[in-house]
Amino acid sequence: MSDFINKNPKVSILVPQYNTKKVLLETIESVLSQTYRNWEMIIVDDCSTDGSYEYAMTLSEKDQRIKVFQLDCNSGPGAARKYAFEKATGEIIAFLDSDDLWMPVKLERQIKFMYDCHYEFTCTDYEQINEQSKRIGRTIYCKEQADYKTVLRTCPVGSSTVMITSDLLRKVEMPTIRKNNDYSLWLRILKIYPYVYGIQETLMLYRKWPQSISYNKFKKVKYSWKVFREYEGFSVITSLFLILEWAFIKIMKIK
Repeated sequence: MSDFINKNPKVSILVPQYNTKKVLLETIESVLSQTYRNWEMIIVDDCSTDGSYEYAMTLSEKDQRIKVFQLDCNSGPGAARKYAFEKATGEIIAFLDSDDLWMPVKLERQIKFMYDCHYEFTCTDYEQINEQSKRIGRTIYCKEQADYKTVLRTCPVGSSTVMITSDLLRKVEMPTIRKNNDYSLWLRILKIYPYVYGIQETLMLYRKWPQSISYNKFKKVKYSWKVFREYEGFSVITSLFLILEWAFIKIMKIK
């Protein structure tokens, strides 16, 4: 297990960005408002077409801790996160999508949780918001601890809630598949680390778009099938069982 050098580790925040100009300022401000101050924010633009890259460059002038890069070609959020990790210098890695928001105490609470308990892979509860940043009355709860099998079946891990030690993250190859890359990454980590540990407190707001993958359950099934078959190497029967189980849990809300 990695040990923190001190109680004030540097946090590298990995932010893949694609055409989120209209909400990017709000996301950056949620980082600037953190009570924990020892961080760097690494924004990697995935060849946006709405001026997001230029806007991010302008916003980076607010604080020298904000660093902005751009990929050579559109490659998906997995590739953007991997590029951001290559630029990271922190002992702790935090994931944040460019349209999600953090509560002001998010970093402070989660770092203390990791330090006090000697956890290397953690997440939190989160709540959904709409395009206008209004809460829509749905909270997604994490588990106190979730192993590979639990995450495989239900994935109670919100990407923008995750914090992990850089030492642990270096031990796996970050997937660059276009969809479900974060889900695939959690599974890879849980093959070498026993649990993802959860803080049962809402510390992130997840923006739900009408066109997002979580809105389209049929696309979710398609991409989950790809992870099961191509990246986890499961048989057709096992993959089908997992898809049907997911359907009952997620669509029918059977717990």
